[in-house]
Amino acid sequence: MNILFLSSWYPTKTNPNFGVFVKEHAHAIKTTGNEIIVLAIVIHRSKKIYSISLSDNFDKAGVRTVLIELNTCFRDILYHAVPLQYYLVKSVFKKKIQPHFNPDIIHSNVIFPAGIIGHWLSKSLNKPHVITEHWTRIRHFMQTPLISYWGKKAYEGAARILPVSFYLQQEITPYLPNNHTNKFRIIGNVIDSNIFLYKEKRQITNELKLCSIATWSHLKDPAKQPELLIHALSELQKEIDQTILLTMIGGGDKVPELKKLCVDKSVKADFTGYLEKPEIAIKLQDSDFFVHPTKVETFGVVVAEALLTGTPVICSNVSALKELVNDKNGILCNNTVHDWLEGIRSAINKDFERKQIALDIKQKYDKTNIGIAICEVYNEILN
Repeated sequence: MNILFLSSWYPTKTNPNFGVFVKEHAHAIKTTGNEIIVLAIVIHRSKKIYSISLSDNFDKAGVRTVLIELNTCFRDILYHAVPLQYYLVKSVFKKKIQPHFNPDIIHSNVIFPAGIIGHWLSKSLNKPHVITEHWTRIRHFMQTPLISYWGKKAYEGAARILPVSFYLQQEITPYLPNNHTNKFRIIGNVIDSNIFLYKEKRQITNELKLCSIATWSHLKDPAKQPELLIHALSELQKEIDQTILLTMIGGGDKVPELKKLCVDKSVKADFTGYLEKPEIAIKLQDSDFFVHPTKVETFGVVVAEALLTGTPVICSNVSALKELVNDKNGILCNNTVHDWLEGIRSAINKDFERKQIALDIKQKYDKTNIGIAICEVYNEILN
């Protein structure tokens, strides 16, 4: 099959981690023997009024990637100018791709703007359209007048909708007619089992090692709740003989504030800043537990990566995390200091089959298995 893979979230040289999970899906599709071309349009905030660049290369996995990059000081305006983006995508497709590549399926990633663009392009080419959904802001998006109308039409016109979690399916369902709900197939993100490997943990009885990963930032309504964790660990340290060691991976403007809170609460914490995935894997393999306090999660890549190393997870009992974490691989906590304290207590007194934890996650989210699941959807549509 020939797959045209559209996205507005995709890694670039200036932002190599932007939409990396979309790129991993493209690589998963490539493993099934399908011919896939990525066509991505990414808008950067810049001091320039407007500039456009086009690159056409094969990445390390052999996926041809045609990347349109716009640089502009009017980034928010252009980002919402979906017809303009559609014009650019369609023009590049006709000139660079269509002469030698006839897609069987248009596969878009995230409803806005790529899902809308993909819907219009699929109608123009008379090809079936698939939308993979990663976005947390579906409800907010559906409150915008014109763009939400386009989005609903794209969902309704799609042959299949592939949310990365059941939670996200529930977020989309209210905006679809009842007879369209059979379109859903839940297919999670790819977790790299070549990087996140199970290793036997070194037993150190006088230490309790915990690891957390996020961007620690001052948003108006931040999803991550590290203060809950730090307060709970401060109380726990008074109860146990072990020394609690907390590793906080990731940057953000909230880091200085969190460092001060750790000092004030006598919590030993190492703030590593940004780390590459192989470095993160080593930290997870060395940790007794992964801890993830948050208000919302559409999938939970960092949680799945931790589980793939055989590290049990203590996390918030919210959204998609309830689909990843159960009593065999971790503890779910309500977002109060008391419940987090109880959750960590329960975890440290429980025996986990760590090797089995890693095996279970690998079977679900390994690149090959995700590729097969997506290919099965393609076959359903075309047959």
